[in-house]
Amino acid sequence: MSVEQRRDEIVRAALPLLVEHGATLTTRAVAQAAGVAEGTVFRVFADKEELLRACVSEAFRTDEACARIRGIPAEYDVEERLKRAASVLLDYFRRLGRLVHSLSGSGYDVHRHEEVGHDHADHEPEFVRQLLAACVTLTEPDRQCFRVPTETLIRMLFGLVMSMRFDPTAQEDEHTALALRVDVLLRGALAERGPERHR
Repeated sequence: MSVEQRRDEIVRAALPLLVEHGATLTTRAVAQAAGVAEGTVFRVFADKEELLRACVSEAFRTDEACARIRGIPAEYDVEERLKRAASVLLDYFRRLGRLVHSLSGSGYDVHRHEEVGHDHADHEPEFVRQLLAACVTLTEPDRQCFRVPTETLIRMLFGLVMSMRFDPTAQEDEHTALALRVDVLLRGALAERGPERHR
């Protein structure tokens, strides 16, 4: 096994432990989870700090999420495509949120590392850019149907997905909560009104 493969293996083993223990996890526990000797951890990482940086970088990667979004079949109507994309986004942000919360709770600042960093021109995180681009591609065939640019539409979708954190009922029926948010995004929140309501 190459050094890079070993690094990846150790990072994958460490991520669930980081969610559970935050930055207080031990390299011994990581080694046990990865099925290697503790010395092996220090042969591929200079120290625990480098291991933590690698884990944070891995957690912010969007490869899998973007591939899932781009893999949503084009033959689905735009509402179904957005619902499926919203589900992928929720999975990504929820998983990332658990890790960031755990690390922050143990005094570790995940935003101090360059690999998590922001584009200095507009301060938008790279992982947001990547997810945004994948979702925009997904809706591009329907851009003439929207009153706003597709990028604006997707930013609104991001906000609606994130709003589920503050809605206790969303935890009870996630599928319905996502469907409702996409419906409101596409059709608005106002109920249909009779002629008398327009005066």
